Amino acid sequence: MDRQFNTSIQDNYGDQLILDNHSNPTKIAIMSDGKLVEFLSVLPPNIPQIGSVHIARIQQVFKQHRLANALLEDGTHISVRMSDEKLQTGSLALVTITAEPWDTKPARAVLGAELAGRYVIVLPGKPEIRRVSKNSGLNKDSTSQQVDLTAAGLPDEFGIILRRQAADAQASSILNEIKNLITSWQDGADLSFKLDHISTPKKIYSGPTLFHSAGIIAPLANSKICIDDSEWQEIYDELDNAAKPRFITDQDVAIWFQPTKGLTAIDIDSAGSRLSLPQLMPHIGQTVLKQIRLRQISGAIFVDMPRLSKSDRIKFNQLCINYALADIRHPDIYGYGPAGLLEMTVRHRHMMLENRMKLLSSKA
Repeated sequence: MDRQFNTSIQDNYGDQLILDNHSNPTKIAIMSDGKLVEFLSVLPPNIPQIGSVHIARIQQVFKQHRLANALLEDGTHISVRMSDEKLQTGSLALVTITAEPWDTKPARAVLGAELAGRYVIVLPGKPEIRRVSKNSGLNKDSTSQQVDLTAAGLPDEFGIILRRQAADAQASSILNEIKNLITSWQDGADLSFKLDHISTPKKIYSGPTLFHSAGIIAPLANSKICIDDSEWQEIYDELDNAAKPRFITDQDVAIWFQPTKGLTAIDIDSAGSRLSLPQLMPHIGQTVLKQIRLRQISGAIFVDMPRLSKSDRIKFNQLCINYALADIRHPDIYGYGPAGLLEMTVRHRHMMLENRMKLLSSKA
């Protein structure tokens, strides 16, 4: 068989949403081609929601790390990422939650109000910011026209940052996301607040609803189905499989996921498959990236792949980059290191699926 890989596979964010109820869903399964690719659920009130905006009390500042510890209105501890802002212990600051807590680490936040979508970040009160994300890898000159076109649809009081995945998106998709983000903010935020008139921490914006969050992750989903609890068993079975360290693909490839405190090791065993290695490579690449997304694995990831030639490594690396586009966390694929392991990093966003399932079972 010709040793060729299909490196032009399009990313698939999700084409169907499955809800537990129409009016106010508490859990949503994001499906792609009939397979579960991401799972969202309402968390306990003591866990800050991604996208919520708060006035927080700064507890401790670590200038050398550009981080600060802070308290929310309910006493929840968070970690705030600083840039060039000068924060004082005891002062109040406007922050946006960007990641849920995990392991022993608190939820993460950034300074200011940020409305983050798949394609853009909308910035209330910062009309002077209209640019491409510094971490996007996009060429500023080639995207300047897209920035101008996108900014033309913004109200005067909002700024905007184009994210990596805006590069290949339709202008109508970007503008529609901007409209939804701003509408959600204007409908749900307490816009009467003035930071210098507030003396205690306060929640300003609860963040997007679960349904809206699913729409950000899977903006192309054109099918929505509501099913009752008895019909969720098949999805629960997929979730249970994704919470186990060993995953067997439908081509009999065994993939081991071994998270530690500092990194996640992924081992690929293709000995049980009847297919040749060239036939399996697209299948393995897609499965690994889908499982990383579904399991919400983040941080440093090292993948021990079957032995490949140098040219095949390059092709497989590009294949993984294509598949990674479906993950809203924007995984960075670095290629093979000196030890022959495929290296990548993924920004933390949601807690790992295993921990989310434990929370759900404790509530039941």
